[in-house]
Amino acid sequence: MRATPTSTATLCLLTLALVGGGAHAAGSLWQRDLKCASEKSERARVICRALEKEMQWAGTGHAMPGLPSFQVTFKSVARVFCRLPIRAEDTPTLVEMGLWHRYAATDSSLRAAQLSRGTTFLLALLGDAGHAHYPSIETLHKPQAWMTDREIDSLRREISDMTDHPASLLSPRSPEYLLKGGCQSIP
Repeated sequence: MRATPTSTATLCLLTLALVGGGAHAAGSLWQRDLKCASEKSERARVICRALEKEMQWAGTGHAMPGLPSFQVTFKSVARVFCRLPIRAEDTPTLVEMGLWHRYAATDSSLRAAQLSRGTTFLLALLGDAGHAHYPSIETLHKPQAWMTDREIDSLRREISDMTDHPASLLSPRSPEYLLKGGCQSIP
């Protein structure tokens, strides 16, 4: 089939309509907007803004390339970890942020997934230093009705699995460990 000027113009208009509509639906996909003002504590807002600032432009998807967007990456998490810096005392804030954005966020954008990913990776970089500071449900800033100690324990096990696996970028035993040269090696 040969393209005519009319069919080419129609195809261009349809593509623009789809991209325009998709941009609205994508929300924060093409912006560094994690809606940090909605975080519950000042420290959560500071951590969120740092993650937002360090987001990198990358393709989405795993096996198949997807739409490019701003994402929280391993490198952006390493920069936030070192530049803020993230301390063991931040563990309760990170746990609350991670659980909230994983299970209870009300929007359907990738914003919640990006924040959950970022806070989970920050907890993993804290490693053993954070373990003693994991909160119980009673000590969280504003525990949600659905939150139980089971969710906190599940997150802790997930973090341990990430940091114990020798091939994980978040494991100090990995030759590719994100903080292999310490924070001074992070650009």
